[in-house]
Amino acid sequence: MSFVKLDNLHDSIVIEGNNCKITFGKVTGAIESFISDGKELISSPLIPNFWRAPIDNDLGYLNIINAENYTIDYSWKMASEKRKVIKITTEDLNPHVKRINIQSNILNSDNYYETIYTIYGNGDIFIENNFTPSKDMIRFGMQMSIPGQYNTMTWYGRGPHETMLDRKTGGAVEIYSGKVEDLIHPYIRPQENGNRTDVRWVAMTNKNGFGLLITNVGGTYLQRSARPYKMQNLENALHNHELPRRDDITFNIDYKQQGVGGDIPAVACLHKEFKLKGNKPYNYCFRLRAYSTKMGDLTSIAFEEHPKI
Repeated sequence: MSFVKLDNLHDSIVIEGNNCKITFGKVTGAIESFISDGKELISSPLIPNFWRAPIDNDLGYLNIINAENYTIDYSWKMASEKRKVIKITTEDLNPHVKRINIQSNILNSDNYYETIYTIYGNGDIFIENNFTPSKDMIRFGMQMSIPGQYNTMTWYGRGPHETMLDRKTGGAVEIYSGKVEDLIHPYIRPQENGNRTDVRWVAMTNKNGFGLLITNVGGTYLQRSARPYKMQNLENALHNHELPRRDDITFNIDYKQQGVGGDIPAVACLHKEFKLKGNKPYNYCFRLRAYSTKMGDLTSIAFEEHPKI
């Protein structure tokens, strides 16, 4: 395995390994750049995300029931933006492996939000998130933008249609692939869409078969979605033609988002097993790496044994 070099600079931490360069911002506490084989794989930082564009069931009950128990908790919308990094530590585990531990203050929690990055000389980045919310969450995941050329999504999980935590048994677990534009769902009123559940791995590649490969590591499986517009665009638009197509792709890598409910039309009424309950610890981990078809079959690469420390 190749050696890893870590430079602890004034406003960033730069790690260089096997033909790759990863930059962590000290203000964002996030990966801000991931260059492999001279190509940039990230357009905006990979940051925590707790929000989704409200779905019809989230909003519908507001017109029917006037009760405190049936309101959207908009505090989660600002949780990531108001996150403040308070501590960054680096570890030189050996010449081939470095670790960065980042602790942040986040709304709706009495504990730190902790992200642990373990970077290997072969270019693998293991990302572990630990968080204990003080109230029910809407979503627990991470979001970033990637260049628009990586617009082919291939995944091993439920599909081919979108699935949610409480609406997934109709989706068989197989390997699927398609263009990002074809995998979104154009609801009459724009809202959260395109999610896939029980994902073992997902690749975002360009026409040459180069891009990012994300693999579930912690055993919880992942949820993921990708869209050619920002989440804010999705939330603010009233009609699909108002959604601007961007050069970048918004990419979500989630532990889970809460279910959609709907036992009663237009009312969420989530069953407790499909909620992300507060006052309990949450943890999920995934591996991020650059991928090329030259490396071999996606499934074989995704499930290969993890490097040893």
